[in-house]
Amino acid sequence: MSLWEAYRDSVFICRQRLASQLSFAIISAQNPAGELKNPHLNLCLDKRFEGFLQQARIPFRSVVGASADLRFQEKSWIVFCDKVQAMQLGRDLQQNAIYWVEQNKLYLVPVLYQRTEEYLGLFESRVILLAD
Repeated sequence: MSLWEAYRDSVFICRQRLASQLSFAIISAQNPAGELKNPHLNLCLDKRFEGFLQQARIPFRSVVGASADLRFQEKSWIVFCDKVQAMQLGRDLQQNAIYWVEQNKLYLVPVLYQRTEEYLGLFESRVILLAD
């Protein structure tokens, strides 16, 4: 399976439900350019991005992007910004792609990849909600 195909099959582990009328991006700072990094480096990249979002006063929430079988999981962020800014953040973080959610519609948006944006269906159908 190619990385792009893996991105297309992702699910999202969330701690709280999001209103369906919201628009937001899902962005990870981990594993730049799709290359698996060691957990310590990924944690550092993630903390740096979280700090940037706080400093820039961009609202965000934690989320985990995962393979459908949950074997692969990557810490990510739901970022409340516009799509252009989200794509720029993805580029700054050297990410192959980001996800964009608009009124519960989920899109896979290429950033470093030279691909066409893809509609993946309803976001809520990809959410695994964890109870506290």
